Amino acid sequence: MIRQYPLMRVGLQSWGTEGDIRPFFALARALEQRGHEVRLLYTNVEGRDLSELGRGLGGAVTHVGAAYLQAQRERLDAQASENLRIRNPITQLERIFAQTMDPVADEMFQASRELAAWADLTVLHFLAHPAATAAEEKGRPFAWVAFAPVHPTRTHPPIGAPRLGAWGNAALWSLADRAMESILARRVNAVRATAGLPPVRRVVRALRERACGALLAISPAIYPRPADFPDRLELCGFLELPHDPGALEPELRNFLDAGPPPAFFTLGSMGALLEEHAEHAALAMSQAAARLQLRAIVQVPPAVAARLQPAEHTFVLSRADHARVFPRCAVIVHHGGAGTTHAALRAGRPSVVVPHLADQFFWADLLHRRGVAAPPLRRSALTPARLEARLAEILRQPAFTTTAETLAASLTAEPGPAKACELLERFAASPRA
Repeated sequence: MIRQYPLMRVGLQSWGTEGDIRPFFALARALEQRGHEVRLLYTNVEGRDLSELGRGLGGAVTHVGAAYLQAQRERLDAQASENLRIRNPITQLERIFAQTMDPVADEMFQASRELAAWADLTVLHFLAHPAATAAEEKGRPFAWVAFAPVHPTRTHPPIGAPRLGAWGNAALWSLADRAMESILARRVNAVRATAGLPPVRRVVRALRERACGALLAISPAIYPRPADFPDRLELCGFLELPHDPGALEPELRNFLDAGPPPAFFTLGSMGALLEEHAEHAALAMSQAAARLQLRAIVQVPPAVAARLQPAEHTFVLSRADHARVFPRCAVIVHHGGAGTTHAALRAGRPSVVVPHLADQFFWADLLHRRGVAAPPLRRSALTPARLEARLAEILRQPAFTTTAETLAASLTAEPGPAKACELLERFAASPRA
C-alpha cells in the first residue's frame, strides 16, 4: 500500500461518561494500526478506570482527574441523580460542568499542555475545551469529535428542539449557541488566561472555526450529511472497538436457546445513577412483556438485580455483551445512548427508546423517524401500559425489523475508525492558516 500522508504523533483527549470515551479507544487502536504514534487522555466523570479498554494499545493511556472523581464518587452519583430530574437542559449541563469538569479543569489543562507539546495533532471531544486551548498555546493543530450534531444546520434543529423548517431551525441553533456560550465562555477564557492567551468572544464558534477539521461519529446511513455543513466537518460513522467473538455466559445462552427471541431491556449508565428508577423501569418491562407473552432479558445494576423477584420468562443480569446478545433478540428497550443505539442498529433490531438527557433525545427521535423505533417514551412517562403499547407496535409491524435489518447491512459495511483516521490525516496535512 502506498502511504498518502506522513506518520504522526496523535494526542487524543476525551471527557464524559464511558460512551464518550470508548470511541476514543477505538480511534486510538485504528490510528496505531495505520502506523501513527498515539497517546490518550481521558476523564471519566463517574471516576471509573477504563484502562482495560486500551488493552493491546502501544501508546500511553492516562486517566486525568481520577483521584478527585474517585474520591467524590458517592457525592457525584447523588448529584448526577438530581441532575437527571432537572427538565431544563441548560441548567442540567451547567451543573454537570460545575460538578465534574470545573474541579479537574486545571489538571486536564496541564495534561493537555504536555500532550499538545508532544503531538503533531490533537483530537479532542467537543466539550474537552482545555485540550483546544493547550493546542493553540503550543501552536499545534487540533480537530474535534462529536457523537451527536453540534454544528448549526438548516436541515435539523438542535437536540431536543422542535422542527420549524429551515429558517426556524437556524433561529433555534442561534439560541442553542447562546445557551452554550453562557456555559462555556467563562470556563474557556479562564483556561486561556492560565495559558496567557487573550479571551475570545463566541467561544463555541471559535472552537468550530479554529479546528483544522471535525468528525461527527454518526453513520451517514441514518443521518445523511447536511448540505450546509462546512467542508471540514465530516461524518465518519460510529467509532467502535473491535468485537471479541467469545462465547456467551452459559446460563444466558441456555435462556436464549430455550425459546423465541426475547426483548432486551437496559438503561445503561442511567440505571446506575437512578437505581430506584431502574427498578421501577425493570418491573414495568417485566409486566409489559408478561402481558404480551414476550420473553425478556433485563439488564440492571447488581443492587437492583438483587432486589428483583424472579419472574417466569425473564432473565436478569448486570452486564452483557450487546454485540453478541442483541442479534438474538426481537426488540431492544434502551435509554438512547450512542453506544447502545449503534449496537441495536448494527444488530438489525428495532428499538423502544426511553431517553433521559442530552443526545439521547436526538437518537430517540432519529430512530423513530427512520422507522426502526416506536415513538420515544420519556423517562418520566414510563409505565407498564405505555411500554406494552410500544412493544406491541413493534411486534405487530414487521416493517420495523425489516428496516432495521436493511440499515444494519449498511452500518456493518462502514469502517468507522478507519474512515476517521483517513479524514484526520487529510485535515492534518493541510491545517487552517
